[in-house]
This record gives sequence, structure tokens and C-alpha cells, in this order.
Amino acid sequence: MSIRHFLERYIVPGLVIQAVIVGGGYATGRELVEFFISKGPATGLLGMIITAALFSAGSMIAFELARRHHAFDYKSFCAVYLGRFGSMIFELGYFCSLLLVLAVISAAAAKLLAEMFGSPELMNATLFLIVVAALVFFGNRVIERLISAWSVLFYATYLTMFLFVWSKFGDAMTASLGAEPIRWGTAIVNGVSYTGYNICVLPILIFVARHFTSRSEALIAGALAGPLVLLPGFAFLLALSAFYPQIVSAPLPVSVVLEQLDIAWMSTVVQLVILGALFKTGAGLLHGLNERVARTYVDKGESMPPWLRPAIAVGAMVVAAYFATTIGLIDLIGRGYRYSSAFFLIVFLLPLLTRGTWLVLREQRAT
Repeated sequence: MSIRHFLERYIVPGLVIQAVIVGGGYATGRELVEFFISKGPATGLLGMIITAALFSAGSMIAFELARRHHAFDYKSFCAVYLGRFGSMIFELGYFCSLLLVLAVISAAAAKLLAEMFGSPELMNATLFLIVVAALVFFGNRVIERLISAWSVLFYATYLTMFLFVWSKFGDAMTASLGAEPIRWGTAIVNGVSYTGYNICVLPILIFVARHFTSRSEALIAGALAGPLVLLPGFAFLLALSAFYPQIVSAPLPVSVVLEQLDIAWMSTVVQLVILGALFKTGAGLLHGLNERVARTYVDKGESMPPWLRPAIAVGAMVVAAYFATTIGLIDLIGRGYRYSSAFFLIVFLLPLLTRGTWLVLREQRAT
């Protein structure tokens, strides 16, 4: 197997998922604070381990179901194990969740650009909308390559930031990890909650499963997805823990870290990487939505008009930008994500881990 095929089958699927999940909340640290660090750094680390394990389990089942049934858009994929009614319920929740995530990344981008250039947040949100709408012109392969490459840059940047924090604030980081006892119940609840919210992107990004040619490829890629998604988060959580508990109330926790490091070039690089992460998250989610609409046209024997892709993107981003400017980043993540998590735990993850597993095992026995 060539290096290219190895990456496409085993690494790219996890990187694509990680790239889309790393949006406004993850990249700025706000999600990690809300779900993990606010409960204590050590408890937060355990919660992230639980999230990674659940993400791997769900990805293994999802990839194999998609490969087996050639279901590479979220409508076809959900129909495999949720049925028609369950797919409709999932789709309703997905539309609401899509607007929520787009609102979060729009708010984060507007704040970040304001910090970098001093420009008005409304203008920043408009610019963000235009760039994301332009990106959705590209197809699966271009988007996969773009967000995978940016994921590698994201890994390198956040690892570097972690090493700087460790060298300068290592004692504070170690002290914060041992300052409070691990609360297992809290770690489980928050790990499951974070999984429930984020794993809903699996059906949206299920087009990555088209590379798999065997069950083993699907299962191995799925097992790697959890660590690939959460590894930058582990490093970032450790870096944030050096500034616990004051980090808990910061709208953009990464800004606190960069201020404390006081390294000009590092601040610029991290801000640019976060900005790129916000753009690719928006593009990835809207591309998944467009693939769903395109499938509807295919089922009718027609082709999706090229102009409709950016039109859908612009419409969704306008609504999301409105919510971003009226609600605010902290409330969007603190409240909206919790409700969204509960919905997808019940409607998506539980059926995937139960009926989805049963279907995989049944089909294995039948072959």
C-alpha cells in the first residue's frame, strides 16, 4: 500500500472529522473550559479520555455501515440504521445544530478579527460569511485536502504552544492538575455530553468512508479517529490548566494563554491558525449540507445547480450571524451545546452503538 493510500484510508478520515470539530469553541478553548476544565483540570482530562474512546467506538461502527451500504451522504447513512422516521428527526436536529455551530464560529471569528485588526465585529462576521460561502464551491477531494493540511498545521501549532507553556508555567500546570481530586461521575457525564454534541458530525462527514475497501480498513480508521480528534485538545487542556481557575471566565481562553506567554510571533501564528480552523469548520459543515441537497437532486435524476451551493451557504450563515451577534459566544456554548448534546445522545449515538453494532455483527456473520 502506498503512502497516499495509507493516509486516505486510515488518517484522512480522522483528520477531516477533527478539522471540522475544531471550530470556534474547541480552537479558542471555550468548549474545553465549559465541558472539562471548569470541573477541575484532572477531572477534565479523564472526561476527554472518555470522549476519545466513545468517538472511536462510534466511528468504527459508522464507517463500516457506510462502507457496507455505500451510504456516503447523511440521508443515506442515517436511513441504514435509523429508518425513515429516525432520519427525519436527526435531520431536524442537525439543521438546528448547524445553525448553532455556525453561530459559534461566526462569533469567534468576529471577536478574533476584532482583536487582531481592531475591525468592527459586524464587518468581521460579514467577511467570514463571504469566505465560507466561496469555499463551498469546491468538491469532496479539494475540501478533504484543504482541511487535512490545515489539521496538520493545527497539530504543530498547538503542540508548540503547549511546549512554550510547559517551559514557562510547568509548575503551575502540574500544581493545577493535582489541586483537586478526580470526580469520576462528573468526568463521565461531561465526556459523554461532549461526545453527544460533537459526534453528530459523523453522518455529515461520512463521505470520507468512500475510500474504504474492506471491513478492517473501516474499523482501523474508526479506532484512530478518536485519538486524532482529541490529541490537540489534550495538549491545549494542559496548557489552559496552567491558568486555572481564572481561565474559566475568559470568553477566548486562548487569548489569556497568549498574553501570558508574551511571544509576538506565536500569538500571530495561533490567531491565524484559529481563523483558518473557523473557516474550514464552516466550509466542512455546509459542504455536508450541500451533499444532502445534491443527493435529493440525484434521486430525482437531476443535477444540483451550481449556484445553489453558495446560496445555501450564505442563507445559513446569515441566520447564524444573527444569533451570534444577539446571544454571544459564552451563552451559545454553555446553553446551546448542552441541549444539542442531549438530543444527539438519544437520537443518534445510542441507536448507533446499539442497533448499529447489531447490524455490523449480523452482516459479519452473513458473509
